[in-house]
Amino acid sequence: MKKAMVLLLIMMIACSPMSFAMCPFCQKAQSDKYAESAFGKLGRGLTNTAFGWFELFRQPAINENAWEGVGRGVVHAFGRTGSGILEVATFLIPQAEIPLPDPACAMDMFHKSSASA
Repeated sequence: MKKAMVLLLIMMIACSPMSFAMCPFCQKAQSDKYAESAFGKLGRGLTNTAFGWFELFRQPAINENAWEGVGRGVVHAFGRTGSGILEVATFLIPQAEIPLPDPACAMDMFHKSSASA
């Protein structure tokens, strides 16, 4: 019982960032200030890299055809993770234009119900 409670507490702490309405990293990544923009881009990249796999569950849930959603989930998971890796690699150059998935921040994908093409 004690192990179950500890596991539940760890899960709640791990999932708590998903409850934010807007990811602060995405707002900072759009800043005109170099340091703020660089660290915002780093944070957004780490977030997209860490949570890119959530697309595997999100896409089947928001698509009418479940099998199409599975296919889109795989493609979107690789796309989100790849864009996150590129943003982490280029965070020192905030002007570098990296193709971003829709929504740009992984934390925002829980607040949007439209599928991206």
